[in-house]
Amino acid sequence: MTEETKSERKQISAGVAVVAFLAIIAVLVILINLDVDTTMSLFVATIMATIVTFALHISWDETQSVLLKTIADCIPTFVIVIMVGMLVGIWIAGGTVPALMYYGMMIVSPTILVPLAFIACFLTSEFTGTSFGSIATMGVAFVGIGATTNIPMPLIIGAIVCGAWFGDRMSPMSDTTNLASGVSRVPLYTHINSMLYTAVPAAVIAFVLYFIAGLVMGGGTADPTTQKMIMAALDANYNMGPWLILPALLVLVVSALRVPAFLGFGITIVVSAIFAMLTQGISFVDIMNFAANGGFSGSEYFVHTDADDLVINMLRRGGIMSMMGLLVTFMVASLMGGVIKATGILEVIAQQVLLKVIKGRVALVIVTLIYSYVVNFLAAGGQTVSIIVTQQTFEEAYDRLGVDRRILSRCLEDAATLSAPVVPWGVATLFVMATLGCGLEYIAYCWFIFLVPVFAIVCAVTGIGMWDGEGNRMWGKYKGMKGAPGKEPEQPVRD
Repeated sequence: MTEETKSERKQISAGVAVVAFLAIIAVLVILINLDVDTTMSLFVATIMATIVTFALHISWDETQSVLLKTIADCIPTFVIVIMVGMLVGIWIAGGTVPALMYYGMMIVSPTILVPLAFIACFLTSEFTGTSFGSIATMGVAFVGIGATTNIPMPLIIGAIVCGAWFGDRMSPMSDTTNLASGVSRVPLYTHINSMLYTAVPAAVIAFVLYFIAGLVMGGGTADPTTQKMIMAALDANYNMGPWLILPALLVLVVSALRVPAFLGFGITIVVSAIFAMLTQGISFVDIMNFAANGGFSGSEYFVHTDADDLVINMLRRGGIMSMMGLLVTFMVASLMGGVIKATGILEVIAQQVLLKVIKGRVALVIVTLIYSYVVNFLAAGGQTVSIIVTQQTFEEAYDRLGVDRRILSRCLEDAATLSAPVVPWGVATLFVMATLGCGLEYIAYCWFIFLVPVFAIVCAVTGIGMWDGEGNRMWGKYKGMKGAPGKEPEQPVRD
């Protein structure tokens, strides 16, 4: 920004920033509550944010520069979403997802279905580093299995979502995990180790709650007639066999070898397409169309059975085209987040309001969490925007109060990363609904996501899982270890 631009730009007071912030939020919330399409609601909110930039005398060149930077940061996610759509379409056509459903119905007891969905999706995300990929593969399979039980589907999907984002948050291959540690300048595995203090107790409690809820709300029973009909339909339409699960295992192998996300997905897509042609006798042209359009049910290969409607609904997923609406919404959400960032109102609210009330580590953690949530809701579940903006706002406060930056990076994940699938108009939420065929009801069952920030505050209050600015522990027999902030400790120091 030039000196001339700085002088022309109107200085924002805290009051003006708060009013502008509330106006943008009000427009978004009111329109969504009036059942206006989410994309259009975000677009109108973007126009409102643009009006704020003009009112503050912010040049269009400056706003456009921030917009382009924000969109550029989101392009990797755009590509991942497209590749996930291709992979799901191929896996449905090639029998991988149907095989997971088929053998899942055969061996998974309804008694443990909900907690198992939580664990399985956690492991998938942990190995692959992508919550979207976990939702679109293992999540789709568990929704199919759950359709044969009397367990409420929102409960199953809540467990799926929590497991997927839990694994994404803890995976060294996740983009948000690397982003949070990178911008905070905290070593990756130091960052992951710090997150264990809030994630593990929340995961244990969530697992117990999902186990109890699965029994109480569903009775742990399945409908054998429906289950047999679905399995018969799948068997009639696929050359069924346990080998069909091999493409899913390939994802784990590629992840274990730490192949970059784009390359890893590319390899998996190519191998899965070849596998589908060999095992199901699908032509090259058809497999390409499945990758583009998804939905095995519309194919000439579909054999009609008594379970037509139920199976067709389960398999009508995937393909690039199924992600187009999501991508458009994501682009508009990125525009809104970029314009809001260009206004500078969030920085003013943080610097002139929030940071003034921070007097210690407890207030620091609480305000960081709240601020991350606010930015995420404004950015339509834009984890990247929330992580970067919150880190830039609070890094000096952590240094000033002598709190290790690994606490900052952890808070970014506890709030910014995990809240993405519970923002009603957020991209992640829309992805879940489009991929799993559900409504917003699942959000009420995202117990792990709601528990993690509680334990973040517990850590701040007790000092457990907290380090000071020199990397010294704030709990236990040993106060800590001597070493630079953000680095692994080197030498124990007794009280």
